[in-house]
Amino acid sequence: MTITPIQAAVIGCGSISDIYLTNLTQKFKAVKVVACNDHNQNKMTEKAEKYHIKPMSFDDILADSTIQMIINLTNPKSHYEVIKAALEHGKHVFSEKMIAVDLADGQALCNLATEHHVRLGVAPDTFLGGSIQTAGYILKNHLIGTPQSVVVSLERNFNIFGDIFPHLNQKGGTMPFDTGCYYLQALASLLGPATRVSAFGKRYRADRVSPRVDKPWFGKTVQVEDDNILTAIIEYANGVLCTVHFNSESIINERKHLEIYGSDGILTLGDPNEFGSPVYLEKPMSEATQFPFTHGFQQNSRGVGAAEMAWSIIKNRPQRASMEMAYHVFELIHGMYKSVQTGNTYALKSTFNQPELLPEGFIDNGFWGPTEESALV
Repeated sequence: MTITPIQAAVIGCGSISDIYLTNLTQKFKAVKVVACNDHNQNKMTEKAEKYHIKPMSFDDILADSTIQMIINLTNPKSHYEVIKAALEHGKHVFSEKMIAVDLADGQALCNLATEHHVRLGVAPDTFLGGSIQTAGYILKNHLIGTPQSVVVSLERNFNIFGDIFPHLNQKGGTMPFDTGCYYLQALASLLGPATRVSAFGKRYRADRVSPRVDKPWFGKTVQVEDDNILTAIIEYANGVLCTVHFNSESIINERKHLEIYGSDGILTLGDPNEFGSPVYLEKPMSEATQFPFTHGFQQNSRGVGAAEMAWSIIKNRPQRASMEMAYHVFELIHGMYKSVQTGNTYALKSTFNQPELLPEGFIDNGFWGPTEESALV
């Protein structure tokens, strides 16, 4: 079979673009990146030269009928306008997280993709990595029995990170949207849709002065636009209950915790922001044991979601990083904030079909091993 790749353009040449461009130009056969765009001309030219692609204006990319897919790596506040324009021009879109800032805009983009008969996929795509896929294998084979409950906890220091990336203190950029989404997307892929969420939140140090001397906003007052410490309880449709703790105002030494408790064992996952964190299985009367990986993509494989979507277009099947799952996770986070504001439990309105696991065994071992991308076909 001759592979005719989906021609793509990358919009946004910021810090995350290098790993996407490296992987999409070297790791995957189903996507061919031919162009890039950024409002910063120097960044655009630099990436174009580095990856041997063409620097183009956004309008020219939209007008080019040979470019079939847009890979959107812009900041969250730009997502709605970039994705909307691409969909309206009949382009498939794979976007960095999250789908939008406002919930209504996310729904509008899903409707637009359906209306124009094009694909819309959204990161995080780390759930396609070896770690979470192996966790899925453990659940699928009932190695912890019936899943019953989950504990999620993450802390960071956005007083530092928010001074590097100002959108982290803005609406749609706080920890649940920026980092918590990796945990919630992982759980969505493993457990399916949620039904209800109830949350408490607080805004710690809403006004702060930027101490970062290498940024133009040094010494200026910055406002945190939303609650930055949240706790929540999520009920999933399959009956699993999940406790969530997100705190972006603690120390920089991150404590990552994602554990699924079952009737016959405990599954401990590593960092869902990574592709190859170790997975541990603990059975009754025994120590937790590191479980061997059953799936590939254990290195930083950002862009795998776009590649898997490209294969789904070629093969005319649904993609795993679907817009329905992305919107559901997006609504779940908004539901947390709505619950905080109203004091009521929020009932989710959206749902999605839980993605199938990738076929196991496609683990990279150089020349003598299977090709990881074969798992996407």
